[in-house]
Amino acid sequence: MSLTYRYIGVIVSKIDTAYKVISLHKLNTPSHHLTAKYSNPERFNIMILRWNLWNYSVIFIFFILTRFVCAELPHKCDIEENNEFNDTEIGITISPIMTSNMIREIGIYWNNTNFRYGDNLILFKYHPCENQSQKLFTFTPQVSHGFKKTGKEADFIPTSQLTFEDQCLYYYATWVRDNVIKKITCLSTHPNWMSKRKKTLGHLKMRDIFIPGTHDSAAYAKFKDPKNDNIVEKYTITQDEDILGQLIYGARYLDIRVGRYPNDEHMYWGNHGFIKIIPLQVIINDVKNFLKNTNEIVIFDVQEFPQGFQTLHHHHHLIDYLEREFADYLLQRPVHVWKTTLDEIWSTGKRLIIGYDNSSIVLTRTSVWPYVEQQWGDVRTIGNLYKHLNKIEMHAATEDHSYSANQFSKPRAAMAELTPTFFDVISNWLGGLRKMADRVDINITEWYNSKWHNTANIVAVDFIKATGIVNTAIKWNDERAARH
Repeated sequence: MSLTYRYIGVIVSKIDTAYKVISLHKLNTPSHHLTAKYSNPERFNIMILRWNLWNYSVIFIFFILTRFVCAELPHKCDIEENNEFNDTEIGITISPIMTSNMIREIGIYWNNTNFRYGDNLILFKYHPCENQSQKLFTFTPQVSHGFKKTGKEADFIPTSQLTFEDQCLYYYATWVRDNVIKKITCLSTHPNWMSKRKKTLGHLKMRDIFIPGTHDSAAYAKFKDPKNDNIVEKYTITQDEDILGQLIYGARYLDIRVGRYPNDEHMYWGNHGFIKIIPLQVIINDVKNFLKNTNEIVIFDVQEFPQGFQTLHHHHHLIDYLEREFADYLLQRPVHVWKTTLDEIWSTGKRLIIGYDNSSIVLTRTSVWPYVEQQWGDVRTIGNLYKHLNKIEMHAATEDHSYSANQFSKPRAAMAELTPTFFDVISNWLGGLRKMADRVDINITEWYNSKWHNTANIVAVDFIKATGIVNTAIKWNDERAARH
């Protein structure tokens, strides 16, 4: 029962008692006594009762009016989570799209097999039990699963405000039935999701678990205010969190493209294609900061080498640099390579795996592992992306697991994003990578949550907060652990 109804019940009871007492006095008191002055004790008691009756009546009317005005709001602490809603999923996304009017638009996705017509989704800023809580958005779903943009802008959250413990970042989505909150979730970080499951996931290999990752991880730009992208930025920026932010939000696979510029102040850069984005040293510092403050395992997958690597000597020089920088965290390639379990990795005290996209280097340097197999569709539409991902996941479901006999077999990364052509870029026909990601990211969440959760390995996305891929991976890793 709602707290408001409980309060009304108490007040009605008080009013009823007051009426009964006054009536009893009237029946048992001579009429000439009722006309006596207030100095009469019985008359004075009746006056007090009437005064209390007036107060309770005013409070009762106030509650009734409040109930009518705020009929659509649950009481702030009227939360009643139970087994009936255990399987209900609600998630919050942050759109990567920037316009002159909006940046970081909040979205809500849901999947509720216990759906009823008349249920509401309500977005709050701050927890509904906090006095400062504000209702931002209310929506009445008509179907059991879906996605809704709220038209509300999320606050800018600098990486300096993120910590190495789970955080709820201001925004809460609730499933409300009969003015009672049945399910609540928040926009959250997941800096320790893997190590928290050490007991249940430890016996598994990297290929056996569902790992959220980011595509072109170094191609990031974090803006506080809306900004007009030029054509280059529209088709080079793939993330809106820096490397530390990506890791804190839950990514454990980093897709790093390194460019070499021997005449630059910084020789090595994180690139997107031929465009240099951020000095590699900045990326390295973020990864070290994360590893220092958590017990997570991270795959740092160096791919493509788009600029400046003409000879093997150039590669060896980069490996020397990475070995020096990551000396405290770098896991030397073990005999069984990717067949190594998470427990075996944790037991070494080294939790950084560097994948390297050059087989000659891998054969001669034990500090790097065979690179992760990136499964590209190179597609431009949502329909074709679905076909590509469905194909690779169906293949994974039917393969004979022969990889287990090969000590160099690699995890695989489903590259879950659209790929523009050269014509798309020069014509800007697709509107840029932000708009392309906004169209597909929520679909990625639904597909992997409902269809491919049993086969998923690494799923690399653009603009990770625009998806629910981290929550999806955590959920289905728990399911996999329960089955093993």
